[in-house]
Amino acid sequence: MYRESETMEKKSSFAAWKEIIISLSAFANKKGGTVVVGLDDQGNPTDLKIGKDTLEEMANRIKMHTDPILYPSINVKTFGPGEIVELEIPESDNKPVFAFEKAYVRVGKANQKLSATEIRDLVKRYTLPDFDQRLLSEKFDIEELDTATIRRLNETVFHFGKIPERRILEKLLVLKKGKLTNTGYLCFAKENELIPSAVIKGARFKGKTMVRFLDMKDFKGNLIAAVNEVLDFIQRHISMGVGIGAKAARKEKWDYPPEALREAVVNAIVHRDYTDPGNIQIRIFDDRLEIWSPGLLPKELNIRNLLSENRSIPRNRALAKIFHDIGFIEGWGTGFQRMVEACLANGNPKPELKEMTGAFVVKFVRRPTGEGINEGTSEGTNGGLNEGINRLREFVRNQPGKRVSEISAALDIPSKTVERWVKKLREQGVIVFRGPRKTGGYHAT
Repeated sequence: MYRESETMEKKSSFAAWKEIIISLSAFANKKGGTVVVGLDDQGNPTDLKIGKDTLEEMANRIKMHTDPILYPSINVKTFGPGEIVELEIPESDNKPVFAFEKAYVRVGKANQKLSATEIRDLVKRYTLPDFDQRLLSEKFDIEELDTATIRRLNETVFHFGKIPERRILEKLLVLKKGKLTNTGYLCFAKENELIPSAVIKGARFKGKTMVRFLDMKDFKGNLIAAVNEVLDFIQRHISMGVGIGAKAARKEKWDYPPEALREAVVNAIVHRDYTDPGNIQIRIFDDRLEIWSPGLLPKELNIRNLLSENRSIPRNRALAKIFHDIGFIEGWGTGFQRMVEACLANGNPKPELKEMTGAFVVKFVRRPTGEGINEGTSEGTNGGLNEGINRLREFVRNQPGKRVSEISAALDIPSKTVERWVKKLREQGVIVFRGPRKTGGYHAT
């Protein structure tokens, strides 16, 4: 139950109070964690005796010897015949956290002392404004910006009236006291020459590995223009099939749904960690397409739940506001669910989300070959349903009587998507609802 790890430490008693405080500070400087007092190294209870003032004394010691002060939650639990105490601390928003005037970080099962360089890096990261709101470090003449784009967006989106480009930038809060912010530069520069980490890299590889390049391109323009440029690059390197629907209408289906790709590209641009020196990478293989975005998820988000439920926590708030205002993002945290719907409707598996080597990765698997021609991509009932609706029909056939909520949970598909597909199948006479409105369910005809 209690195994030491990067987020768990065991101590036999409060006699090790100094080590307990060091562990709490190391957890606070990483992902957070818990110190369990009252267990030996094998996880056996040590018959811990908790005196009248034991917990209050421990809390005071933590307060005296941490900077900034840590306030862990302290919980006493029954464990076998005795008791244990859990001291839990979340990741700190104010790093580095010092213990006994030294800074530690949790690495595996050990607490490692931070070097002076590592401390300076943490101080710099957590005391400076967010990267997108910082003033551009290099000298730059705003006359070199893409003024045509600024004017066009003002006319179609911002509606600030007929004012100079400089005033438009001030109203957008990307020009402050005559100095451009990183967001202003990244969104409106004609070409990005000053922030190399913001260059987006695309590559088409031969086969399924990164051994041989067939094509590669660096996107050095501003981030607003980069969205469509990246998508154009992707479309040049993926295939499109044409299906014949129930009404003999030609319908195009790509290897990957364009709307899902657009969502993933915009998400990478807006939410990546721009303090990371790495680049966004678009990797196209024969069987899959991967989008690598530097930086891990905010600690409030759980990667296991992103495809089913989510909320918007923008890392780059100023950049996110610009992209929201021009209609590239919606700000409700539903982008991953829309990716799922688009993939299932296009015949692709759900996208895979991973955190690897300090990057957030979205992996799209290519839809099965041979489905692009004369497959009947309409919503008919004779094999012409897309893969997602076919899954729903088969589920109802094999497990009759289920309701939308039960189908959604079983197939791991958002309820609203199931409701739309159910409606289509009912209109086509493929399934029917039987039984009372509150307790009935769907059956195949």
